[in-house]
Amino acid sequence: MSNLSVNVTWQEILKEEPVHCRAIEADKNFHDEIIRGIALKILGSDNLHNPDLIIIGSTDKAPDINLCRNLIENIAVKPVWGKWRLGVIMNAGKLLLPAANSLLKLSEEPPSHACILFLMDDAKFFLPTLKSRSRFNKIIISNEDERAAEKMPEWVIKARSSDIDDLIKNLEAWENYEVDKNNFPQASLIDRIKNLASKKNLSVNMLCDLIILALANSNLNSNSKSEAVNNFEYVFDGIW
Repeated sequence: MSNLSVNVTWQEILKEEPVHCRAIEADKNFHDEIIRGIALKILGSDNLHNPDLIIIGSTDKAPDINLCRNLIENIAVKPVWGKWRLGVIMNAGKLLLPAANSLLKLSEEPPSHACILFLMDDAKFFLPTLKSRSRFNKIIISNEDERAAEKMPEWVIKARSSDIDDLIKNLEAWENYEVDKNNFPQASLIDRIKNLASKKNLSVNMLCDLIILALANSNLNSNSKSEAVNNFEYVFDGIW
């Protein structure tokens, strides 16, 4: 692995094949959504209670050496459901030296069924020997996706007369933009609409109604947005 920091978009990370050891620097407010996205990619589920997902530490506190040792022991167990197990080390940039050193062998030679994710909001103090064993990325915003998203209200109006394949392409551009802004709850809603569109069981008009609801959420403050997301989930829970 190279210790070179590579700035990428979140969408680019999701398109990559699973790697055995990855480190991501991003705003800690979105670490939960990053974990869900990586888990969905690797494990096929974003359920944080998945038995093949092992998370140690939190956004406020790095794991101690005992938690790191527990991770090493648990990640070695064969997967319960699929072909992978995912171990996540939160606040990895603030690991104390004994805890960080305990993870060196795991990061260099993880089990064949294991993926390790070091997650942090600041990589300044991330142990260089761990960084050198990881694929390190810092999430950035894509200007191209931003320009595409600025036109969202306009194309939603026109979308009712378009075909479903064009609608899916536009949804993908919008999702990329929200992800690159670290607006993961909004991106998650859009991704669900896109998945529904891909199944081609709903009409374009029905999908546009879902899009309008998601657009309404994007104009809310953080507290109202959380409530709107819950309402969105409730109304459309039956068709996910």
